[in-house]
Amino acid sequence: MSFKVIKSSFLSTVQDYGRLNHGEHGMSQSGVMDEHAYCWANHLLNNYFNDAVIEITFGGLVLEAQTDTFIVVTGANLGFKINNEAAQMWHGLQIYKGDVLSWGSHKSGVRAYLAVKGGFDTSILFDSRSVNLREHIGAKLAEGDTLFCKGFDEATYRFIPPKYIPNYNKDIVLRILPTYQFNEFSINQRDLFFNQDYTITNANDRTGCRLSGAPITIKKERMISEGISYGCVEIATDGLPIILLKDAPTIGGYPKIGTVFSLDLAKLAQRQPNTKLRFELIDMYQAQKQRKKFNQFFEISF
Repeated sequence: MSFKVIKSSFLSTVQDYGRLNHGEHGMSQSGVMDEHAYCWANHLLNNYFNDAVIEITFGGLVLEAQTDTFIVVTGANLGFKINNEAAQMWHGLQIYKGDVLSWGSHKSGVRAYLAVKGGFDTSILFDSRSVNLREHIGAKLAEGDTLFCKGFDEATYRFIPPKYIPNYNKDIVLRILPTYQFNEFSINQRDLFFNQDYTITNANDRTGCRLSGAPITIKKERMISEGISYGCVEIATDGLPIILLKDAPTIGGYPKIGTVFSLDLAKLAQRQPNTKLRFELIDMYQAQKQRKKFNQFFEISF
């Protein structure tokens, strides 16, 4: 049971929840950029929460089904079609051997997700199927590739309640938790950080997202490199923020004003350059409460 890549795209890779247990070896977390879209895709198929999907960036991918199965497509609206006809997203769909799936014209968002019943059955490297091009783990999809899947034993026509489908064209607010270096920024500089609109720049990929705006002053211009994590907001030497994302390295030498709440990073994953965003603080208790509710609903456990 498989799919064949008829046409490759700008960037389409296999991703799962991520490579979570190898940071001590200097390996990035990796995994899907939009956790919200990914989790719904697997949930609608009754898949295991960590089943692998295809992350499709900006469209252009064309696949041919080599078997009958069920799929779900979530995330960005990249003009998803089956046999050249517009197809429904955020909804379980049955497809048949010979069907052609394509993502062509970009409409909103950045990354779409293709989930298949049972997940994609690719090689497991360092406890994950996730591709990380920066670390030379796996490769992006290329014409002629075959993607194996596990097949299905039940019909799956579930769909998402409309209120949970995001609007990827809206400006966003990212909630952050302060780091231990938070108080090294003066009150005036913290006020400047939280009371301005930043703009996402073109320097925005799976490693990180640079923002433009009014720079803030840093007390420590140099510091010894130390461990960093997914979602850290570093303040670079130019006084502007860099938000670290899934393929970021595990150490860095910039001071960190906070860490973006994990559930908000899905919003950032779907925003294009020139989108406006703001930061606000979130209480640790509220963050843990929302994270726990999300994990319980999608049955996420490690």
